This record gives sequence, structure tokens and C-alpha cells, in this order.
Amino acid sequence: MNQPIVFRLLVAVILTAFILHRGYYSRRFPPDARETIDRMGRNPATIAAAMLSFVALVSSVLYVFFPSLLAWASAAFPAWLRWIGLGVALAGFVLLEASQRTLGRNWSDQPRVTATQQLVTTGPYRTIRYPIYTSFLLILGALLLISANWSVGFSWIASVALDAAVRIRYRERAMTDRFGEEYIEYRKRTGSLFPRL
Repeated sequence: MNQPIVFRLLVAVILTAFILHRGYYSRRFPPDARETIDRMGRNPATIAAAMLSFVALVSSVLYVFFPSLLAWASAAFPAWLRWIGLGVALAGFVLLEASQRTLGRNWSDQPRVTATQQLVTTGPYRTIRYPIYTSFLLILGALLLISANWSVGFSWIASVALDAAVRIRYRERAMTDRFGEEYIEYRKRTGSLFPRL
């Protein structure tokens, strides 16, 4: 299936913007080992998520530069649905930036608890405990619609879903240990990835 160049360019731009955004905040708030009380270690699930991310990245590069190699995974999505995917990705970037700004120095690229960490319950965190992971699902999951390619889309969705599940499991335990009853009450009134109904 011949892929219109506009959607291939959109996939490249979205992935580049995502990587640059992560790099910016990683440089702005580097982890301080002296402040770290606890951090998530590597385990089989994190390794599997990293491998899925690599598959997703390779699929995306092939889609952008050699789309004929992924023609076997093409989906017959109408153009309007693919443009909706762009809207979903943009909404994800807005949520990501709002979440990063709200967390400020409390953010860390790798899940950890620090001595100066605060429980942030404002901005997107008022209703969702993990809006950054939600934004990852929106941005990278939208690539399924934009690319109209099952290999690109499902590999990103699977890698983000697995990585988020592992990180959330760690964070729930670590935050409960750190903040106790305050975090338990916060958890009761918020959703994990989406607002509680």
C-alpha cells in the first residue's frame, strides 16, 4: 500500500518531538543519586518493554523511509481517522507538557523517590495520578491511526502499556511508603491513567 508522504512525515515529526521533549526534561532535571531514597530496578518486564520499544522504533523508521517493507501490516483507515490520530497526539503533547510543568523538580526519568519529593496533587494530578503515562499512550498510541499500520501502532501501544504498568506498580508502593495515609486518600479520589468516574 502506498503511504501518503504527509502521514509518514507526521510520524517522523511526532516521534522526533517526543524524543526531544523527553531529552529536554531529562537534562533539565537530572537525577541526583544523593537525594534518592528508593528507585525502581530492572526486571524482566522492564527489559521486555525496552525490547518492544526498540521494535516499535524500528517499525516506525521502516514506515517513514521504506513503507513498502511494512505494507503487509497496513490498515485501510480513512484519511479523516488518520487526522483524528493527529489530534489525539497533539492532545497528548498538551497533557505531557502540563504534567511536566506541574511536577517540576519532582519529576524523574526513571521512577524513584527522593528525600525532597512532594506529593503533587494540582494541575492534571488533581484527577489523574499518572498523566505522563496517559500522555505517552495518547501520543504513541495515536501512531496506529496516523500510520494506518498495525506493526507501528501495536508495537508502540504494547511497549508503553507494559512500561506504564510496571512503573505504576512500583510507584503505587513507593508513594504509599513515602506519604502513607495522605497518598492513600489521594489514590481514593483519583484515577490511575484516566479520571475516576
